[in-house]
Amino acid sequence: MNKEDDFEYPHAYKPIMAGLFAGIVASLLNIFYDAIFRGATGYSLPELINVSTIIFGTLFILFIAGTVFAIMDRYMKHATVPYIILFVVLTLLCVQLALHVNRTDNLVQKLEFRQLLVGVVIISGASAAFLVPFLVKRPTGIV
Repeated sequence: MNKEDDFEYPHAYKPIMAGLFAGIVASLLNIFYDAIFRGATGYSLPELINVSTIIFGTLFILFIAGTVFAIMDRYMKHATVPYIILFVVLTLLCVQLALHVNRTDNLVQKLEFRQLLVGVVIISGASAAFLVPFLVKRPTGIV
């Protein structure tokens, strides 16, 4: 046995790293969704939802999700199910809010922006709700 095998990471390390990895995966999925959506609809307003906001926003949200999972896992015996319920509810609330965003007076652009935003919210929320606990609780793996 070498010294590296004896090192034990802090409790929060794995959930936070899982959150960051899930953030990378969700960012890539969101960028693909954004490109496909814009190609299919011709939506061209990049002020709020663009590659940089997708990357930084998604990574930040999933980092926070990993931190929340670390805290819940530290202080609750079975934290996975309450964590999933919490993030599914938060995702549904964010979808509901996204459906009421008024970005512009143009009805077509307003509808397209809402559709784009809802897709990004669903991808990010599903990654937070399901991918983070999956990566943390799997016995061997990426993180």
